[in-house]
Amino acid sequence: MQNSSETKDTFIQNFSLKAPIINILWDAAPLWGHLVLNAVIQTGLSYALIRSEDCKQGDIQAKILIVPGGSGRLKASKLGKKGIETVRKFVENGGTYIGFCGGAGLALTDENGGLGICPWGRNFYKNRMQHLVSGHIVSTLYDDELIPKNLAPSELACTQGIELPVWWPGKFQEPETEIARDSLQGPVRVLARYKDMGKDLHVADLPMQKLPASALEDWHTLYGVTLRPNLLDGQPAILTGTFGKGQYIISYSHLETPDSPVANEIFAHMLCTSLKNVDSYISDATSVAFDSKGKGLVKNILNTKPYLPTWINPYKESTSQSHWTILNEFYGKLEDLFRLGVDLHLLFFRTEWLYGWHNAVPGSQLNALRVALLRSLLLPSNARREKYMLEHGMHFAENMLLFITSAESWLLARRLSETLGEAGMIPLPILNAQKQELFGKHMAGGGLYGILLEWLDEFLFLES
Repeated sequence: MQNSSETKDTFIQNFSLKAPIINILWDAAPLWGHLVLNAVIQTGLSYALIRSEDCKQGDIQAKILIVPGGSGRLKASKLGKKGIETVRKFVENGGTYIGFCGGAGLALTDENGGLGICPWGRNFYKNRMQHLVSGHIVSTLYDDELIPKNLAPSELACTQGIELPVWWPGKFQEPETEIARDSLQGPVRVLARYKDMGKDLHVADLPMQKLPASALEDWHTLYGVTLRPNLLDGQPAILTGTFGKGQYIISYSHLETPDSPVANEIFAHMLCTSLKNVDSYISDATSVAFDSKGKGLVKNILNTKPYLPTWINPYKESTSQSHWTILNEFYGKLEDLFRLGVDLHLLFFRTEWLYGWHNAVPGSQLNALRVALLRSLLLPSNARREKYMLEHGMHFAENMLLFITSAESWLLARRLSETLGEAGMIPLPILNAQKQELFGKHMAGGGLYGILLEWLDEFLFLES
């Protein structure tokens, strides 16, 4: 057996900065990439952000590739044929693919584009309201090596009251009978199924558990409206399977959600299980692994428990302001915009990282910009970022000021339109045109918001 020094040397040799343990595919994940990043930082494992262009250039060197939520089809489009083939080869050769929501959809077999590492396809919502589901869902967990034994103690057993977080999830198309698979695709195993509404479940901006059952029945009887999500009827939430020598874990539940203990425990267990070969390197060490930036040695989830990630917020952790003065100033202004949205009853607080929104408001884009700007405040200074800020900071400030001023005006007009109703004086086509100029299209984004988000992404990628 290796001694501690040899173990440490072997670990460092196998997982240098050139080959981090985890890669996070950043493209087309405006809000959800930051959610994954927040969770991965707190695992203590080395990681690196990559883009579709990196995938097109060749091999993925990490042990695990995590693909956050967002539009699966947009991710496929950005990867292109070369990028898709790289990811497929990565899994085929022994890598682990973990996809959340849109990242799960990307892994499916889809004639319109996808990785095809899982033989199942996408299912679709006939009623858009059925897609507007967010919060926690009581779920059934099944016995599997990827599920902690204390949560699923026996085969096909479930524990009562297990709540998993979902944020506007897609659906798997579960076949009624076994389907044909190509030679690389192994059988699909279901790790979790949805069961019932959790305490904070919303459909659009309606808190389901706070609505009287009689009201839901009346709405169905009188108006033909059914708000209970049909995905609760035992539909699969998490799948796994093999592809070549590797495996995929795809989940429409966001297991990386901060402060969601059961989901976080499952996520940590999946990572540890996927790294069981790595674990042998550190079995004798009490504190051997890279920190969140791959520098130095700290404890991590392979040798330290529990893993309970919180939302990293510089304003919560410290009273000192960020080094980045311009970004700090505009984060304050953006918070004022959110407070206005709350006062107008167009936004409402859900968690530290997420505000809910009225269905007419582009809440996804607003949240994505807020989270990206918050993350930028945590970034350390280096020569590349200082130069970028010097050369492009004023352009960002001008666009950000224009965005905040215009978004404030739009929120006020949107609220006025709601008040005036059909007899109002504000034509919806004008409001919708202004909305698209500010926020772009629903899933793809764009507009002034897209310019700001692209700037913040560039700033994030400027490592030393």
